[in-house]
Amino acid sequence: MSNDFPFSLLRKLPLMNKEVNKYSFGHVVVIGGNSGYAGAARLAAEGALRSGAGMVSVLTQKASVSGVLAGRPELMVRGIEANEKGIEHANAILKKATSVVLGPGLGRDEWGRFMWDHFCHLSHNKVVDADALWFLSQAQNPIKLVNAIITPHEGEAARLLNVPREEVSKHRLSSVKKIMKFSSTCVLKGHETLVASQSVAYENKTGNAILAMAGTGDILAGIIGSFLAQGLSLDEAACLGVWVHGRAADLLKESEEGIRGSVASDLFPYIRNTML
Repeated sequence: MSNDFPFSLLRKLPLMNKEVNKYSFGHVVVIGGNSGYAGAARLAAEGALRSGAGMVSVLTQKASVSGVLAGRPELMVRGIEANEKGIEHANAILKKATSVVLGPGLGRDEWGRFMWDHFCHLSHNKVVDADALWFLSQAQNPIKLVNAIITPHEGEAARLLNVPREEVSKHRLSSVKKIMKFSSTCVLKGHETLVASQSVAYENKTGNAILAMAGTGDILAGIIGSFLAQGLSLDEAACLGVWVHGRAADLLKESEEGIRGSVASDLFPYIRNTML
């Protein structure tokens, strides 16, 4: 198990020089934001923007479009209906995507199921998070996702493995390795988040209790999706993503008088500072 400092991976991101344009930094597509959960998709999308993605699109439930877009005009937001016309609209946007984040605020209703069924097998490099992990756990036959990073917390990991949460908490390293049957790269969130694949075993040392707040996992999914869009490998994006996410929380803690009352979106300025 390595806890080597992954800061050097920042050098692998595209340089911010005068020759670049928005296409130089990738196009992330976030799929989620069911009715009542627009905030999750919005947090993931802004997480991708704040960590350097050139463009971010959100494919969301029609009722959530205004909620995702409000106050963040840089996002491209499209309401997708659960029918063939909706799939056509989604595919037109996905053709231009460099990476995908599937799951933040997806919901577990018919719309969420429709989106999961149609997009879980995309060939894009992708992050699979939140309610998408619930659908993954409910599959009658185990699904091995392709070109994917899955990002469960301990409860989601327990559901995937069909074991009590306490077992995952006590045996985090062996649990994250077992989860690899669903995806080649796995992130087990929590205190000292773990990243595991066939070639990587990384224990992250950044972060604090701020990351126990609702919405911070959505931001992490967006950050990792951004790094995929900017050309990092699955393992690199996962390791750098959890480090940047935790480091932003550490900078926030250092800058404020205590951490009680902080919310997920307070991380955004510090994500930018971490990327300097």
